[in-house]
Amino acid sequence: MPELDQIDGWLRERLPGLIAEHRVPAAAVAVSAGGRVVEAAAGVLSAATGVEATTDSIFQIGSVTKVLTATLVMQLVEEGRLDLDAPVSVHLRSVADPRITARRLMSHSAGFEGDVFTDTGKGDDCLERYVELLDTEPRLFEPGAMFSYNNAGFCVLGRIVEVLRGRPYDVCLRERLFEPLGITHAACDPYDAVLHRTAVGHVGGEPVKVWAMARSNAPAGSMLAMRARDLVVFARDHGRVLGAEAAAEMRRPHVTLPDIGWGTAWGLGW
Repeated sequence: MPELDQIDGWLRERLPGLIAEHRVPAAAVAVSAGGRVVEAAAGVLSAATGVEATTDSIFQIGSVTKVLTATLVMQLVEEGRLDLDAPVSVHLRSVADPRITARRLMSHSAGFEGDVFTDTGKGDDCLERYVELLDTEPRLFEPGAMFSYNNAGFCVLGRIVEVLRGRPYDVCLRERLFEPLGITHAACDPYDAVLHRTAVGHVGGEPVKVWAMARSNAPAGSMLAMRARDLVVFARDHGRVLGAEAAAEMRRPHVTLPDIGWGTAWGLGW
């Protein structure tokens, strides 16, 4: 595709100047069209070390992780192991309100406080312990009544995946998404990160001293790092790990958004 060749040239030419203009230490970009991927990288992964960013470098993807978490949940729906509209309490007794469902969690309409960043440790039980704390969090509105961005809700979803799969969340990511899609450059925790060419966060141009946030928030986006090309692979090949009907349900509008500049509606994870 001639247009993709033009994009390739533009990225390689412009990316170094763009990161300098916006005072970003490094960036990586990948674009897919017509079965091809073009990519570019520029800058340094850490201002302290000066290690150069490459197209194989991995960067934390933050809340894009929520789409992967939602995909793990929808796989369970496809298998008949989870009902989107059944009370979450069927699987998690610590989430007592019967009006809280997987659909409402994925569409940010469950109604409880979502900015809960309690660190419950680094062990495989951290999500279980985290979710047990949420029943004491304030209720902001009746479940299903409106939209309020909810990080904690995706941690509940991650815990549902753990319970129904009998495996830790990060293992489910690898087994259910990364391995089937051939994704090779991804880190679910700092121990994975040291195996890759990994970017660190910066504040005011200086590297931060902590690589990631708490593992207990991993399903919401506190940990996962990937290279740009592998994110493109996930988006392009989503149909290899999820059926068309379930994927369409994820993209269908479920909640109308207020005028906050985020778009007009929210799906399930998207």
